[in-house]
Amino acid sequence: MILEEFKLEGNVAILAGCGHSWLKDLGLALAQAGAAVVSAGPEQRQIESGIGEIRKLGRKAMAIQTDLTSSREIQKMMDDTLSQFGRIDILVNHLNLEFGKPFLEVTEGEWKRVIDTNLTAVFLCSQAVGKHMVAQKAGKIVSIVSGGAERGLPNGTAYCASMGGVVQLTRALALEWARTNVRINAVGVGWMENSFAGKKDDSVAHYIPMRRRARPEDIAPLMIFLASNASSYLSGQVYFADGGLMARA
Repeated sequence: MILEEFKLEGNVAILAGCGHSWLKDLGLALAQAGAAVVSAGPEQRQIESGIGEIRKLGRKAMAIQTDLTSSREIQKMMDDTLSQFGRIDILVNHLNLEFGKPFLEVTEGEWKRVIDTNLTAVFLCSQAVGKHMVAQKAGKIVSIVSGGAERGLPNGTAYCASMGGVVQLTRALALEWARTNVRINAVGVGWMENSFAGKKDDSVAHYIPMRRRARPEDIAPLMIFLASNASSYLSGQVYFADGGLMARA
């Protein structure tokens, strides 16, 4: 009986993402749990990755190329999803434009690009999908953020500000929608494999208590838990899967 609560059978999930190679893995995890998956983002090749494998599982899947910083394009994504599936039960935001530069050298354009990609896109997606969820009186929003949301990083002012904004959006929106049966949570991740333009670099591993970077299989079960009925009494929280990083002083 308990295991049934973790299943996503009959659910439709939108996976909105860019800037990271894990979209395929997260999409497959949603499908393996039983959900139909809509992969949305600006990079056609990235959002289409894994769609064929999802369909081989017998699950429905669709890729929609979308500028996630455009409310007009997000609304079209919503319309296409509802036309195809008739409902939206889960939104997973995985926006991760990594950016590092000394604060005094950050241009206004660079600041805006990082904030728009990592924070504004979460706001726009959550608002558009949230209208549907509030109307149907059910839904789950899960945003995946960096550990920089809670910890400062040298040369990471823009990046940390964008991720911290997502965490505060999560907490405030969870309070605002607490009585709507729409739950909003976040998954925090430490240093990830394939970070920074796909380059595997273990030079930071000694900072991580478990001595390795995060992998997709470390994150996917937590995402599924928060997207399922097993977490029906949880909202407004950030759960870190970081190998013990946040426990360090």
